[in-house]
Amino acid sequence: MPKYNDSLRGYALDVHQRDHFRCRYCGLDGTKSFENWTSLSLDHLLPHADPRRESREYIVTACMFCNTADNRYFDQAEARGLQFKNKSPDELVEQRRPYVDRTRGGYLEFWKKNVRTPS
Repeated sequence: MPKYNDSLRGYALDVHQRDHFRCRYCGLDGTKSFENWTSLSLDHLLPHADPRRESREYIVTACMFCNTADNRYFDQAEARGLQFKNKSPDELVEQRRPYVDRTRGGYLEFWKKNVRTPS
């Protein structure tokens, strides 16, 4: 098999396989369509200063929208009272999920009012 140096086919493949090619926040399934698969990315669960940040255990599959939703998450962590120490990767995903969901909900409402074709 050829070596690839991109996320989807190369260095992140083990993370995507571990997560069954699903976004850990919204559940987008990369096995259902090529378009879904090409929207998968990696999400770091820990801030830059944390020495565990680059550990595969603390990196998860996220669709591009969820990965960038609430992109000030780490900047606002202290003000929000968020903690990263002594939390498992699953706990860190669940800690971030409400912020991602809130952003997705706002975009959904905008889409319904301004983009969706009336039926």
